[in-house]
Amino acid sequence: MAEHEHATDAPSPGTITRLAPQSKNPERVSVYVDDAFAFGIHQDLLLEFNLRTGLHLDTETQVAIMVAERERAARAKALDYLSYKPRTAQEVRRKLTRSGFADDVAEQAVARMQDLGYVDDADYARRYAEQRFRSKGHGPRRIAYDLRRRGVARQHIDAALDTLRADKDLASRARALARKRWKRLAREQDPYKRRRKLSRYLQRRGYSFDVIRRITDELEASD
Repeated sequence: MAEHEHATDAPSPGTITRLAPQSKNPERVSVYVDDAFAFGIHQDLLLEFNLRTGLHLDTETQVAIMVAERERAARAKALDYLSYKPRTAQEVRRKLTRSGFADDVAEQAVARMQDLGYVDDADYARRYAEQRFRSKGHGPRRIAYDLRRRGVARQHIDAALDTLRADKDLASRARALARKRWKRLAREQDPYKRRRKLSRYLQRRGYSFDVIRRITDELEASD
């Protein structure tokens, strides 16, 4: 029986006749019930359910084992996804559902990652806001938009932006970006077009209209 073969949705009661390590993944074990492949599980579940040759398994126990295996696989997938870089809860949830896990299984895995501290949207939002402001010069509107796309709740976004505003002089960074851009637009003969291009640039960076208007007025007055 192939190792990737899946058990039916309604397994029949029977006795474990063989436990065989899988050649492609030694951490997984193929469980045979009444000499027929029943399901594959991680070796940790052998201990959890005390599985052994000769043990009789009723239908309910087999279903419970397969549910536990799916939940374990979802947690392992989430941990692997998080090993590359921090993620939001929604990003992990989407990854799991796109990988074929049921919504409830994905939700349980996300909750476990949150319990372990591997997923923390509030901390993610603060770090993201700081990094984007420092490395990209992004303003509050751009940062908020990007965090919303990642599924971060509004209260975490607001808190992150409040921290950013308290720690950083956002207007000074916007002014520095604007001056650099303003010089690049020096060849634009039409003052209106030059101002509009600068405004759109700062809008894309995520700064408010009030900040943009004040800075463009300053730059025009300094010419």
